[in-house]
Amino acid sequence: MTQKASISVASQQVKNQRLAVEFTTHGAEETQALGRTIGLSIHDNLVIALHGDLGTGKTTLTQGIARGLDIEDRVTSPSFTLVNEYRGRNGARLFHVDSYRLADSSQEAILEAGTFGMEEMLAELEDAGAMDSPGPLVIVIEWAERLINLLPEDHLEINIDYGAGSPDERRFQLVARGPVSADVVHRIAGGLSHQSPTGSDAL
Repeated sequence: MTQKASISVASQQVKNQRLAVEFTTHGAEETQALGRTIGLSIHDNLVIALHGDLGTGKTTLTQGIARGLDIEDRVTSPSFTLVNEYRGRNGARLFHVDSYRLADSSQEAILEAGTFGMEEMLAELEDAGAMDSPGPLVIVIEWAERLINLLPEDHLEINIDYGAGSPDERRFQLVARGPVSADVVHRIAGGLSHQSPTGSDAL
């Protein structure tokens, strides 16, 4: 695996009892490595809601997630197409959604999202039992706050902030919003914590 041991891990339990873990990366390579670990940790259909300012690394993280899902295609930001679809060699599918150009109002943004099939994608994800697919269906949504009322209750929330150190430092808070996403967070923390002297397995 390509992630570097300098990715630091700090686990915590948030106030509403949802499981959370924090990571700090120090450049695009480490951010992609974190994303790859996330992708490798996904075994079931999942929505990943990304929150962060411009330039914090949402697309860079998604590129790593795609690598973890065994997707060979180059992942680019769907800023103008709004959604890109990718398929992995192991049968995984990735929908990469960029909500930045949708309306600021959540209600209007949901209506606009209907023009590119957002509700159909979510319905397909929820109908996992009817699907005959060898790999998971993953929907990664940038600027997910604009579609917050569409998200399933069980999803993985990732909050991205600039770090306090170098300009390349980023802080990632992963919050599990249900049992499926909690399993993913456990696997992610287990996959990275042993590589960092500041890591913790207290999840």
